[in-house]
Amino acid sequence: MRLYILSVLLVLAGCSTQGALAPAHTIPGVVVMEGLEGSLALRVGTNVAWRVDALSNWFRVSPSSGIGPKVVQLKADFAGEVADQPEYTGRLMVSGDVEATVEVRLPLVRVVGAVAEGGPPNAQTIGLGTRAMSAQALPETQSAKQTEILVKYRRDLRAVALPQGVRVLSHDQVGRVTKLSTSSPAALLQRLRLDPSVEWAEINGIVTAQGEPTDQFYPQQWYLRTTGARFTYLQTYPNPITVAVVDTGVRYDHPDLAGKLWHPGEGAYDFVGDAAPPDGPCGSPVPNNPGDTDPTDPCDQQAPTGGSHGTHVTGIMVATSGTFTPACPTCTDSGIVGMAYNAPIKVLPLRVLDPSGNGTFEDVALAIRYAAGIPVQKAGQTLLNPRPVQVINLSLGAPNFSHIMCEAVADVVARGVLVVAAAGNFQNRSPGAMVYPASCPGAISVAATDQNNQVTFYSQQNSRVDVAAPGGNTTQPGGGILSTTWNYTTNLPNYTFYMGTSQATPQVAAALAMLLSSGRASTASEAWNLLRANLTDLGAPGRDDAYGHGLLNLPGAFAWTLPKGDFVVSFSGPSSRQVPVVNGQFQTHLVPGSYLVTACRDDSGNGLCDNGEPRVERLVQVSGRSTLDLGTLYVGP
Repeated sequence: MRLYILSVLLVLAGCSTQGALAPAHTIPGVVVMEGLEGSLALRVGTNVAWRVDALSNWFRVSPSSGIGPKVVQLKADFAGEVADQPEYTGRLMVSGDVEATVEVRLPLVRVVGAVAEGGPPNAQTIGLGTRAMSAQALPETQSAKQTEILVKYRRDLRAVALPQGVRVLSHDQVGRVTKLSTSSPAALLQRLRLDPSVEWAEINGIVTAQGEPTDQFYPQQWYLRTTGARFTYLQTYPNPITVAVVDTGVRYDHPDLAGKLWHPGEGAYDFVGDAAPPDGPCGSPVPNNPGDTDPTDPCDQQAPTGGSHGTHVTGIMVATSGTFTPACPTCTDSGIVGMAYNAPIKVLPLRVLDPSGNGTFEDVALAIRYAAGIPVQKAGQTLLNPRPVQVINLSLGAPNFSHIMCEAVADVVARGVLVVAAAGNFQNRSPGAMVYPASCPGAISVAATDQNNQVTFYSQQNSRVDVAAPGGNTTQPGGGILSTTWNYTTNLPNYTFYMGTSQATPQVAAALAMLLSSGRASTASEAWNLLRANLTDLGAPGRDDAYGHGLLNLPGAFAWTLPKGDFVVSFSGPSSRQVPVVNGQFQTHLVPGSYLVTACRDDSGNGLCDNGEPRVERLVQVSGRSTLDLGTLYVGP
């Protein structure tokens, strides 16, 4: 009997000792990630089979299944931008021979700071910053001008008796205009206007630079703000420039393009030709025809109520500013504004695409050479452009290499002509594929961005991409590129939102033409080098396959002096984001890690720190569980 009891006690003691020192399975209930990575230690028996599934889509696990004890790695994998919130939480489900639910936490660090202009204050300069001095000097300068009176006398100034307290500042003997100074300008004006010896008198008023256009649809042209093209009024353009638009042709009767096009008989040409009778304008062209001198877009099978791809591309560049006679009682009388609206830049339409939007390699190559003034033959007929262009816009392409197109590009580039081509819209179907003629050596390949300055889902990403410009995304509200189109059902002009690298390309072509027209560049290479050197670097630092060398930035290329803008702060690192600055202060939540902090004065108003805008950069390490105060970031000149 005693032996039996002792045996039972030994068995119980053995079980108790094993449970206290080494439980069969240990799985933590909570895992806290440090930065973008973490781990889950599965302390299970050697023969225990398990599976781990992430029940939240912001992180993934590796490995997801196994047998026996294992440390499972967790890695944050955000599909989009990391949200500005204190913490991310999620769950893991452990199943198999063991079952458990694990909470996953990713704490973010609260980061705060301030932005100010100039440098840190000191005892000698405090209270005398640039902004304070300018604010005091401006009213004084303006009031001084208002005390000056310009007067034109009918006879020699020496025979005129001036009122007491009036001082002569200057006298123009040729124009017989005298500038007077007085402390009582209103009283002096009234007296002078009653004086029979005075022809006229007026205040020496202040004039200001012309502002932005007031056309009806201008507020919807967000892309002009993104690139800084809204400030084109600051520039003068003395040199006439011609840009060839090799496309579907153009609607000459669109009122927003009046005076901006070279017409039939002036070099414009249709390499497609008319449809074969008795087909209407939408029919197939006569085979092997030499074309004609009228590149009017006759039809658009893809967009009959808002079509003409070539007209859309042309409007982005040269649509007029101001009013015109509306085409119908309910039609607009002002429309949109082209990037180069105030420059003597005209488009030479060259039609190579048929009503379905298709064209041949041969016709594109002929049009490229013809545009540059190189003689070409079409169906036995020799053609020579009387007006060689400086820039060629190619908002078209194919994912197939073409000898004839690339040779044409090489020939015209050798003549000093800029060739700007769409990078392609096949990224979501053929990632990284080359598109021609954009990928031809010598061509400038243009990618597309959206309203958020992100490369679009369709924009081709490859080693030939040179530059990015807004191409739009019509799935975003108001996110397309608005430009001139044609309604073929009513036979009236209209305006439509498009998206594509086709819409990004003419913005780059127009910018290059404007640099040549302004005289800031005198050759093709000078224009491209100047534009490229002032692009806004987006994506990976330096050139990358998505944005090329960066986003189009006109104020930097033209060195425009812009009105002072608001401050912008951005963080580039494990969780990159742009942070608003309110009353000089900012705050956000970031995943722990190393960041490049950039603060600038956003003079162009596009939400980016563009080349040429005053900025400061700082490398910071974001860590810990408390608030990180970056102090004041001083934006230098």
